[in-house]
Amino acid sequence: MTMLLVGIFGHRSDAILAIEAVQELGVKAKQISVVTKEKNTLEVISHDTGIGKPEAGEGNAGLFGTARGLGVGLDMLSDTAVAAGPAAKKLAGADLDIDGLAVSLISIGIPKDDAEAYAKHADLEHIIVIVTLKDEEPRWKINAIFEKHQAIPLASA
Repeated sequence: MTMLLVGIFGHRSDAILAIEAVQELGVKAKQISVVTKEKNTLEVISHDTGIGKPEAGEGNAGLFGTARGLGVGLDMLSDTAVAAGPAAKKLAGADLDIDGLAVSLISIGIPKDDAEAYAKHADLEHIIVIVTLKDEEPRWKINAIFEKHQAIPLASA
């Protein structure tokens, strides 16, 4: 059975250090996904950790993605999530101010209430790190790594 461990970080340096420490345990880059609101932040994290190229999407905008992008640039519309790693295809482009990101997080296996809370954190420009594990892998070690690197409690959003 596959399980997801999620950490929330307020600073990219904390997220990078946590990801590097998780990788030192033998967790492969293809098991780590990151989602946030800030594309530049994710580009640095991706580059420094090797988790994969950041992806953006057009979210729920469909054919109007270009117009939506202009609206975001002019601060007329809300931003969308950017993501890297194996879950990026499902998370990138999800709306942050409506339930788009929460629904996308639910689709990768995160419970509804938690997904809604993670989406609030992403809207606050926090960095969400998602580690996919097999049963036999040491989840308690990863949770300890997240705590060591200043993970933000889920309920704090």
